[in-house]
Amino acid sequence: MTEVNMSRVQLSRTSDKLKKLGIFAVLIGVFVYSFIALDLNLARFVSRLVDNALPVIRMMVMNFDTSVLPEAMREMMVSLALAAAALFVGFWVSILLSFFAASNTAPSKIVASAIKGLMAVIRAVPSLVWLLMIVASIGFGNTAGMVGLLLSTCGYLVKSFASSIEEKGNEAIEALRATGAPWIAIMIKGVLPGVVSPFLSWSSIRFEANIAESIGLGMVGVAGIGALLMRNIRSNNFGRIMAVLTVIFVVLLIVEILSIALRRKINAQSAK
Repeated sequence: MTEVNMSRVQLSRTSDKLKKLGIFAVLIGVFVYSFIALDLNLARFVSRLVDNALPVIRMMVMNFDTSVLPEAMREMMVSLALAAAALFVGFWVSILLSFFAASNTAPSKIVASAIKGLMAVIRAVPSLVWLLMIVASIGFGNTAGMVGLLLSTCGYLVKSFASSIEEKGNEAIEALRATGAPWIAIMIKGVLPGVVSPFLSWSSIRFEANIAESIGLGMVGVAGIGALLMRNIRSNNFGRIMAVLTVIFVVLLIVEILSIALRRKINAQSAK
C-alpha cells in the first residue's frame, strides 16, 4: 500500500491574516479611545440604579382614563399625517432628482455629482437641526416639521433610488438611445418600469423612519404625539407617559408588520 503524504493546504495568505488582525486591532483601539475620551462614570451609573427604580415602578401603572387614549390616538394621527405627507412629496421629488443623480441616466456628471453631494449634506444633518433652522425663519408648527421631514426624506430616497437605477443596468437605456428616443422617454419607458418595486420598498422603509422622526420633532415644538408625550413628562405624570408610550409602540408595531408584508409582496412580484 502506497502512503500518500498530505501536505497542509493554506486557505488564506499570511498577508490577509495580518491585514484582518490589523483591522481588528484598530477597531479595538478606536473603542478603547472612545471609552476613555467620553469619561464615562460607570460607578455613578451603577450606584444610582436603585434610585432609578422608583420612576420605573411608577411608569408600570398605566393611566388609560377617558381622556388620554382619545387624545393620544388623535395626536398619533397627526404624527402619521406628517410622516405620510413628507413621504408623498419627497417620493416624487426624489424620483426626479434620482434620474439626474444616477451615473447611467444623468445628462451630466457634474449635475450628478452636485446632487449626490447635496443629498450627502442633507443626510449628514439631523432632522432636528433642519427643524431649528426652519423655525428661525417661519416659526414653530406643522409646516416647519413637514419641511424638516421632507429634507430628510429626500436625502435618503434620492440616494436609494439612484442606487437602484444604477444597479438596473444599461441595456434598456442603450437600446432606447440607439433608436433616438429623447431623454424623458428613456426615463419613463426604459428605466422607471424596472425600478418601481425597489422604489416602493425603499419608500416603505422610509415611512417607518418618518414616523419615528415625527415623534421626535413633536417633542421640540411640532404637533403630534411627541408634543403630548413631552407635556406629560414635564408634569411627571408617569401613568399617562406609559399610556402614550404604549400607543406609540402598538402603532409602530402595526406599521412594521404592514411594511414587512408590503415588501414581501413587492419582492415576490418582482421575482416573477
